[in-house]
Amino acid sequence: MASDTKRRILDAAESLMGDKGFTSTSMRDITTAAKVNLASVNYHFGSKEALLAAVLERRLQPINEMRLKLLDEIELETTDTEPRHHKIVRAFLSPPFDQQQRLDETFLRLLGRLHSETNDDFRQAFMSEYELVFQRFAVALQRSLPHLTSSNLPWRMLFMVGSMAFTMSWGQSMMKREGTDIKTSAEVLEELIAFTCAGLAAPEVTGMSNPLHRQEQEAL
Repeated sequence: MASDTKRRILDAAESLMGDKGFTSTSMRDITTAAKVNLASVNYHFGSKEALLAAVLERRLQPINEMRLKLLDEIELETTDTEPRHHKIVRAFLSPPFDQQQRLDETFLRLLGRLHSETNDDFRQAFMSEYELVFQRFAVALQRSLPHLTSSNLPWRMLFMVGSMAFTMSWGQSMMKREGTDIKTSAEVLEELIAFTCAGLAAPEVTGMSNPLHRQEQEAL
């Protein structure tokens, strides 16, 4: 009974926060949707912030565990059949696509919210789930792409995460609207890996080497 109550609370919170955002979702909204009382939420989670963290952990922990397992395997390899950063990118991007069938539309909406939400609690809960993963992958990518400085690499990783999140949340819907042929999940993953690897491997853009910056300066 306790596990069923906890699941209903998590399901309700996930759905409501995905639809309304963290700030606009009240504990009363959650208890009403889950058909439980406030004491049950406090007993299982303690606070709305802790409830959000539990929602994210339930969905993201298996994905992040698989990412780290794949990265461990890459780091044990002694030969490379493709560029090392391609393998690292694949290890980061493939687990959520492999799990996409289990990540129903409710959680994908929540992921979309995560990347547009301005509430600090919302963002901190997300980052706490990703902290170790980001650290491990940053070290691995820095080794395989030594031309990237420690100040630029986090930005390129941010672009990787943003592309992944937007693609998973909105990709198929936007392509349908544009009348574009729909790709399978595996095809989308391969396109995203190719796009990400090219962006990560590109030379750094600094100062006057940026043509847009140069044009702006010449126009002054």
